[in-house]
Amino acid sequence: AELSFWINIGDKNDNPPVFTQKIYVAEEIPENANTNALVTEVKALDKDTASPVTYDILEGNVGDAFYIENTTGKIRVKNQLDYESITAYTLTVRAFDGKYNDTAKVEIKIANVNDNPPVFLKFNNNITIQEEMIVEGCIANDRGAPQHIQFDVVKEDQKALLSIDEQGCLRLIKPLDRDPPNGSPVWQVLIAANDEDGGPSSLQSTAELIIILEDINDNAPILDMVQPVVWRENQPPGKITTLKAKDYDSEANGAPFKFRIDDSAGPEITNNFAIRNDEELEALVTFDREERKMYLLPIAITDSGIPPLTGTSTLTIVIGDENDNPMKPGQSNIFVYNYKGEAPDTEVGRVYVEDPDDWDLPDKYFVWKNGNHPNFDLNSNTGMITMLSHIPEGTYSLEFTVTEEAPLIPRHSVDAIVNITIKVIPEEAVDKSGSIRFAGITAPEFSPSKQELLRWRLASLLNSPSKQELLRWRLASLLNVSVENVDVFTVLHSPHNTNGTQLDVRYSAHGSPYRQPEKLNNLLAAHQEEIEQELGLTILMVNIDECLMEKVFCETESCTNFLNKSNVPYAVYTNTSSFVGVRAVVDPLCNCKVKERPICLNGGTPVGPFNCECIDGFEGPYCELISIGFHGKGWALYPPLSACEEARVSLEVTPYTEDGLILYVGPLRYNPALHVQDFMSLELRSGFPRLLMDYGTGTVFVENKQIKLSDNKPHHIDVIWSKTSIELKVDNCQMSSCLALTTPQGPNEFLNTYNLGYPSDSKNVNPGCTMEMAKAVSFGIDSNFLVAILVCVAILLILLLAVVVHRRKTDDMFKDTDDIRENIINYEDEGGGEGDMTGYDLNVLRLMYDQDGLPIVDKPPLKENYHTRSAPEEVPDICGFLDAKKKVCDNDPETYPFDDVRHYAYEGDGNSTGSLSSLASGTDENDLNFDDLSNFGPRFRKLADMYGEDPSDEEEEENFHNAASESWC
Repeated sequence: AELSFWINIGDKNDNPPVFTQKIYVAEEIPENANTNALVTEVKALDKDTASPVTYDILEGNVGDAFYIENTTGKIRVKNQLDYESITAYTLTVRAFDGKYNDTAKVEIKIANVNDNPPVFLKFNNNITIQEEMIVEGCIANDRGAPQHIQFDVVKEDQKALLSIDEQGCLRLIKPLDRDPPNGSPVWQVLIAANDEDGGPSSLQSTAELIIILEDINDNAPILDMVQPVVWRENQPPGKITTLKAKDYDSEANGAPFKFRIDDSAGPEITNNFAIRNDEELEALVTFDREERKMYLLPIAITDSGIPPLTGTSTLTIVIGDENDNPMKPGQSNIFVYNYKGEAPDTEVGRVYVEDPDDWDLPDKYFVWKNGNHPNFDLNSNTGMITMLSHIPEGTYSLEFTVTEEAPLIPRHSVDAIVNITIKVIPEEAVDKSGSIRFAGITAPEFSPSKQELLRWRLASLLNSPSKQELLRWRLASLLNVSVENVDVFTVLHSPHNTNGTQLDVRYSAHGSPYRQPEKLNNLLAAHQEEIEQELGLTILMVNIDECLMEKVFCETESCTNFLNKSNVPYAVYTNTSSFVGVRAVVDPLCNCKVKERPICLNGGTPVGPFNCECIDGFEGPYCELISIGFHGKGWALYPPLSACEEARVSLEVTPYTEDGLILYVGPLRYNPALHVQDFMSLELRSGFPRLLMDYGTGTVFVENKQIKLSDNKPHHIDVIWSKTSIELKVDNCQMSSCLALTTPQGPNEFLNTYNLGYPSDSKNVNPGCTMEMAKAVSFGIDSNFLVAILVCVAILLILLLAVVVHRRKTDDMFKDTDDIRENIINYEDEGGGEGDMTGYDLNVLRLMYDQDGLPIVDKPPLKENYHTRSAPEEVPDICGFLDAKKKVCDNDPETYPFDDVRHYAYEGDGNSTGSLSSLASGTDENDLNFDDLSNFGPRFRKLADMYGEDPSDEEEEENFHNAASESWC
């Protein structure tokens, strides 16, 4: 028998572990490496399997910087490393299996990391210089500064005044000002030092430099007192006030001050005012406010500086009012634009009476003359009229009684009339309004006369008037007649504008429908100088744009204009005329919100919340007509773009010419008062696209020379711009040869500045891109072509001759069978031509009638039933004849619709024709017998009485007892 045994031989630890390398070199580790970060790994092999190998560090671990995992041999960071303390480590590591061991070296290098900011060496950080002077050379420096240090002035407002180079030399660019309001006696300057030349991993340190400015007497003193100073009328001469002044210089160059009336003052000042004791202003006469209400005194002020400076300030003296004049009846006009008819209760103006005194309102009391008005309220103490909500449109004449009583005025009452015109202005008029910003005028100064003049001028521009129409507008101005289709409905000072002499005006014009605002502004801009001369005003801006001046309202974001409309009116009060308009203000919004487009234009039908079903030809997502064609001398005007941080304009063009302007965004005319030059222009130069763009600080251009567009094929163009780049892309080509890229010039960052087939205004354009092309071609005639032409002409002549001969033979065949029919001839007499002369059935006239008036239709007709002709001396029975005809028509079953009784005009019944006497006067023959008129019925009786012999009552009774009474006889 056989037996099998499985024998395991136990291992004996008789072999030492051996490292795979005697020297391990680790990769360079940065000094800012995190704790437990892996440095490297060592490995020792042991032939014995029963004895596990463990690892440890024997020496070289300075500062206990590393540790080793005893089972894996991985060396990791234990404590913070510092390149500035030690740059390299050499560790001795051991592998031990319990009996035997082996050692190896591990070399670790530490990488330097920029973890220490630069340190300023000692320098003079407190210096004193004289104000308004530029010091040559360095005012402060750090001459021991190490290399690769970049210095900067920290404060942005100081960078234009100070500069510092790489050596740490600080210089003055502009003189520093010590005095208010923009200067300071002590300037704190912060200097930043960045190592590694200011690279991405650089560290920064800052140092403070104090600059003390020595004062010089460079500011003249100015008045420092509350203005205006009020001096009551009728007061005796005396002291008005003590003059006070201030000086922005130091005390050594300031007070005490000396005052005098400046030499530029006229006699109306020097004869009425004087300055005593260098500072006291006195009145030399007794003033009357009704003669003059205000005086502007030029005051010369001298300080005590070395040398002294003299400045001139203006002191306003207002003559206070005293109620010393009785009032008289007055009349005023108030015009109110009621936005959508939704205005709430609104104060529209005061009751006006003629009174030289204007501070006497507390002495007056106001009441209705004929009872309260249902649409208006009256404040009896102030005379303020309040228009109530939901008032109907129209003109209202309000009558009041005003009572006045004062110490110098006995109690008396007068009447006052206020004419108020209410006009409802629809929302469409405001949405489609043009706008103007005037300079150097206030709202009360923009009188109704100027408003009307502006309206008439706008009307003339919009309608291209003839000489007659210009005369009409001139007469309208003289007669105070308004132009109905032009509304100037907003006159206000924008709350975003701190300049109180800049006035915003909005206007609209309509025929049917309202004109687009771009068209209105374009027309006005083209005639700006004429309008300025006619109004006597300066136009600062056409189309009010609060985003035009960059970084005024939005420092870094995009800017969009939003027309904020309110149903709360904006009132401008004056004595004899007040204006209450629409409060429509342009608000700057710091975003790039795209204007919401109305759903489904041009007859489209909404399908779901965001889709439209459009009729043929309207391909836009909201049924826009997205194409337009030009013939080379046309243009189309669209709303401007918003000033967005990033924007794109995409369009498809099919040029038929080598050169031309494709797109322009910018001002319609240059305004030197604004100093704004932002624009974008996409042009075609020699068939290649060229883009010019200016952010307001310099023009740059981008052009594509790879793809020529003038090949009569459509091409796609993308214009993409942002704060830092401008890109022109053609046909979506992504290769570098197809792309054109540049950067804006200067510090500005924004370009401040569809339903394509329906522009706001246009000239010589076609909706859509279809163009009909005409081409002239010249050709010659050879002999073969001439022979063919002659043959064709001969054939045509033969055919024409055959047709003529055939027609002649056909006419002769039926010549004897032609019947002679009666014809109705259209004579040139009154009433002629009113019947159908071509389709009338002559058989109707041939019908015979029996004694009862019925037609005889049997053939042959009976002889006794024939209608016999009346003897010449017998009076014809016209009524019987017409009555018989009427019965035939009434009994005809083929007639539809059936006859009804109608009243036709007959001669003499309100007719404008001449009388019958004119007939007799036009001939020399006496062949008109007016005696027969009496036989035609009672309606001709008056004519018979006028022109014929008077028939007797018996004849009338005998002949007309059966006369028909219907209106047609």
